[in-house]
Amino acid sequence: MVNIVSRKSLSVERIILFLLLTAYCLLPTVVEAQGGGVPGALLNYGMTPRTIAMGKTFTGLADDQEAVYFNPAGLVQLLSHNIKSSYLSLLGTQGGYFGYALPTRKFGSLGFGLIYHGSGDVDSWDVNGNPFGTFKFYQSCYLFSYAYQPWRPLGVGVNIKVMMSKIAQYSALGMGGDLGILLFPRGTLTIGLTCQNLLGPKLTHDTQTDEVPITFRGGVALKLYRDRLIIATDIAKDVLDYTSVDYHVGMEFIPIYPMVALRGGIDRNHIAAGLGLKKDWNKFSAGLDYAIELHYASSFLVPLRHKIGVFVNFSGFRTWVEASPKQFSPTPGRKENIAWMDLHYNAKRPIERWQLLIKNQYGEVVRTYAGWEAPPLRLSWDGLDDIGRVVADGKYYYEMLLIDDIGETLSFRDYLTRVATLGPEGEIEFLPQE
Repeated sequence: MVNIVSRKSLSVERIILFLLLTAYCLLPTVVEAQGGGVPGALLNYGMTPRTIAMGKTFTGLADDQEAVYFNPAGLVQLLSHNIKSSYLSLLGTQGGYFGYALPTRKFGSLGFGLIYHGSGDVDSWDVNGNPFGTFKFYQSCYLFSYAYQPWRPLGVGVNIKVMMSKIAQYSALGMGGDLGILLFPRGTLTIGLTCQNLLGPKLTHDTQTDEVPITFRGGVALKLYRDRLIIATDIAKDVLDYTSVDYHVGMEFIPIYPMVALRGGIDRNHIAAGLGLKKDWNKFSAGLDYAIELHYASSFLVPLRHKIGVFVNFSGFRTWVEASPKQFSPTPGRKENIAWMDLHYNAKRPIERWQLLIKNQYGEVVRTYAGWEAPPLRLSWDGLDDIGRVVADGKYYYEMLLIDDIGETLSFRDYLTRVATLGPEGEIEFLPQE
């Protein structure tokens, strides 16, 4: 470790150098923060490409693991384990994020997030302008979240924050918390409110203390076309007098469900856009997110930045169907003229009603199964439609829906089987030409 304190004029140089180091530490947040230079602005910025591409609009949406960052109450919406990780480049420094969320049947939802922000070697000078060696700085924050849904239209959540910072040989540790609510968690219109940074964190480096200000966030999200289009907006304001109200507007459109998502957003400083790719399996899904951000408030003098991230969903509460065989011929008298469908599900609450739709390659429903209470573990399909006609050859898909006793829905859609009609057995006689 390089000793950055001069031996000649200890008290003066110590103060001056510490102010220089603090100014450098705050440089990324001066550019990134909506209010400009607010301590701890990284805690109100956005950590993954999805939210950054949507203009950092997530308080009223909060439908994945990053709810621990914007609004912990949003964790009540999760139905599966969710892991998110991302890398951010912040004007000469680097940022990283890792998060995990766990929904439970009886005890609410738990979440964890880790934020890292640091630099490489930084040159320093003493009060006389002489080179004084190099130093490093880093900040990290641990988020521990809990969310619970006491009533159907309301979710509540809390965070505990542990923030650590080190500038050269000066270290600091502070704690704080967040409180959030989410209204109508399963509706097409969701409303979120968050009070962030309660009781700090406060970071004291040597003799100087920086306190992260309390910030109030509010957001609304509207989901249209069976959640394939999301329009959301946020506003945020901290308690400092010299900062203004920040606005955020974003959207997400899924043209190919659930594989491709297109995103865009704007806030006071940035225009952003992004792309998400996702692949679903029965018990597992994974994807890649990308965002590009342009700083229009600087007349685009600040270089554009690229953000990348990955996410994984697994286990939890879900439903799916497995069919065998994967190809059959609905021909009377043959053993393979029936497709057996095994129904799997794991729900939070008792099932009130269910529905299984079989669709052709054009999305048209050809066969419907439905009932009350829990679905059977196995069903069969004889290759006929609801009227009793043999369906056309081709690929067929399913959509499974389960509705529990408070109206929440589990759903999943995927490939089911292929129909290939076989003609009657017989012999064809070929005669040679004369």
